[in-house]
Amino acid sequence: MNYFAKRRLKKTVHLAQHVVRHARRMRADVAPPADVAAAVAAEAALRTAWAARAWDRLEAACEGAAAAADRLMPLRPFPKWRENLEVLVVAIGLAMACRTYFIQPFKIPTGSMQPTLNGVTVQPQDGRRWLDYPPVSWLNLAVFGERYVEVKAKATGRIEFAGPYDDQYGYRIGAAIHPVRLAMQPDSPFIDPAHSMHLRFQPGDRVAQGQVIASGRVRQGDHVFVNKVAYNFARPRRGQIVVFDTNYIPDKERLGIRADTFYIKRLVGLPGEAIAIRDRHLAVDGQPVTEPFPFKRLTTDPRYRGYVVRPGSRLPAEAAEINVGAGQFLPFGDNTFSSLDGRYFGPVPEKALVGPSFFVYWPFGAHWGTAR
Repeated sequence: MNYFAKRRLKKTVHLAQHVVRHARRMRADVAPPADVAAAVAAEAALRTAWAARAWDRLEAACEGAAAAADRLMPLRPFPKWRENLEVLVVAIGLAMACRTYFIQPFKIPTGSMQPTLNGVTVQPQDGRRWLDYPPVSWLNLAVFGERYVEVKAKATGRIEFAGPYDDQYGYRIGAAIHPVRLAMQPDSPFIDPAHSMHLRFQPGDRVAQGQVIASGRVRQGDHVFVNKVAYNFARPRRGQIVVFDTNYIPDKERLGIRADTFYIKRLVGLPGEAIAIRDRHLAVDGQPVTEPFPFKRLTTDPRYRGYVVRPGSRLPAEAAEINVGAGQFLPFGDNTFSSLDGRYFGPVPEKALVGPSFFVYWPFGAHWGTAR
């Protein structure tokens, strides 16, 4: 027997020894005594043959050890399916554990943090383009979260504007409500046509069932990871983008805030501080805040336009202040022109904070990466 054949047989011997030893240890207490005895004898025979380097007997000894191991641990039906199912169950268990105790994914539902983080956004578009047909459309949705959407009339009749409807705007035709994605210009009751679906009809127009009343290119909101253990080791800091539980918001029903949901905003006020908005700057205890960097960006980047006061809120004018109590934190949206935030419901208790967001994982685009 040449060198290479001996080398292969040596590997086979070690593998056979491991298999029969593992089978005996795993099944010795439940397997028939005769099968256990046969495994012990096969292992001893293999060990003796290997010690003597009896090359002519080693192959048969390996086969005997493998057969004894098979009797102790017979293969179950559908072994490949069982193995794949076990891997899947373990993977799901690990994912659920991470989501429960460490990292939680969160979807940005609205535009209150734009343009730092986008909610669902839309651009007007009439008709499908080449990239709106499968399979390209599937890839575009999977990677960039974009798809072409048409809103078709469910009935024949005159179209009427029905107001806000489930984070969109509703148009009524007969008894049917048609959600349409529209964006309003800041501080204005007028539609921003560049960031809304294209409306093909106006209120009062008559439409037929099946006609397209609005169309546009919809991009899904940013999806972020939230660190759920961070606040077990460090205190919340001003400027962090945090997720908090709406169940802890006082008087949420009056404000139209749904229970059992989560909001994402930026922390602007810490315990014991007095928060105000003056000349579109955040003011803490009477002093303007420019650090960390996001606060400077809010006042210098023309896309943000700074903070604004709102009539009917707790900050109706620049002279007003919100006092943050002990164990409380005050969250504002970056887009205060359109944000239901701490200006309306005030500070939230520390136990409401889920954790800071740290990474935009989908869709791929300008916001992908570290969330600031």
